Amino acid sequence: MKISNIKILLSALMALMCFMSCSESDEAGEFDNWRNRNAQYIDSIADVAHANTEGDWKIFLADGLDASAHWSNEDYVYCKVLQQGDGDKNPMANDTIIVNYRGRLIPTLNFPQGYVFDQSYYGQLDPSTDVPVKLNLIGCVRGWRTAVAHMVKGTTPTTGDIWRIYVPYKLGYGTSASGSIPGYSTLIFDINLVDFYNVGASASE
Repeated sequence: MKISNIKILLSALMALMCFMSCSESDEAGEFDNWRNRNAQYIDSIADVAHANTEGDWKIFLADGLDASAHWSNEDYVYCKVLQQGDGDKNPMANDTIIVNYRGRLIPTLNFPQGYVFDQSYYGQLDPSTDVPVKLNLIGCVRGWRTAVAHMVKGTTPTTGDIWRIYVPYKLGYGTSASGSIPGYSTLIFDINLVDFYNVGASASE
C-alpha cells in the first residue's frame, strides 16, 4: 500500500474515532451523574432562596414534617414569586385547584432551559388567554401540595399568584423513574393559581 493511501486511511480512522468519541460524550453527558447534579442544583437554589427570603423568594418545609427538627435542603420547597396575587385565600389539601402550569427538569446538554415533561399551556404564560386545568391537590406530588397551599388566588382569574417552585426529588417522584422523568430529578414548575374550590362546592364560592 502506498504511503499516501496509508495517510488517507489513518486520517479517516482518526476522524471516525473523534466523531464517535464526541457522540458518546454528548450522549453520556445528558443524564450523567444525575443524582449528584440534581443535589448540587437544589443546594444552589437553596442558597439563593435563603439569601432572598425578604424579597421574592419563599421557603416551605414539606407538609407533615416537624418544623422543630433538623432537615436537609431536599426536605424544603423553594418558591420564586413571579407575580404577587392580590387575593388572600389559600387552597386546602383536599381542594380542587384550577391552574396554569409547566413542569421541567434542570438544564441539560440538549435542553438548556430544562426538558419540559408536562404543561397546560404553550409559549409564554398568559393568564388572560391560557385555558387552565383542574387538579385534585391531594393527588399532586408532595412538593406541589406544600407550595400551592401557600399560594393565593386573585380577585380576578388573571391576578392570582404565579410562582416558580423547585421541588427536590424527595418531594417529587423520588428515586424511581416516572415516564420521561429520571429518578432523583429536581422538578421545576411554573404555577399560576387561578381558582380553587372544595369538593361539593363550585369554583369561586
